[in-house]
Amino acid sequence: MNFVKQYQPRKPDEKNTQQLYQEALLTHHKNPVGFEKTIPISASHSGVNPACGDEITVEVSIDRHETNLFIKDIAFHGDSCAICRASASIMCQEVSQETVADAKVLAQQLTGVLVTNIALIGELAEQFSPLLTVQQFPIRKQCALLPWNTLLQVIAQADNNSHTR
Repeated sequence: MNFVKQYQPRKPDEKNTQQLYQEALLTHHKNPVGFEKTIPISASHSGVNPACGDEITVEVSIDRHETNLFIKDIAFHGDSCAICRASASIMCQEVSQETVADAKVLAQQLTGVLVTNIALIGELAEQFSPLLTVQQFPIRKQCALLPWNTLLQVIAQADNNSHTR
């Protein structure tokens, strides 16, 4: 008689994975990073999603170190749905302390993925998995995109300000 049970890794259950991602979004919605945080503002921009009425303002504090601009701190405020707020929270978590150039690339990649429904791979896929669950809901994608598109506007404003100084 063989008492050794052979280990067989479990295949990820898609339903459980979706539930985990939804819980991650709810956690960000209930305890959003950067929401109504007071920071010294270097640049800000407000965005609106006419499809659902989300309104959000993204503010950044930018610091210059040698030739690079860094997002020293980031905050947001406004009246938005759970998806928009969770997306903004994830954005604040991920771009704080990044260079403006890196934050821009990250925002462009994420918005591109959400718009085109292309799958992310590697570290980025893991990092943004909860947010990418909205890809299957076209109306909700607009909610997730609003903070990132607003961040791109803030970055454009910051770039303009740095060139005029």
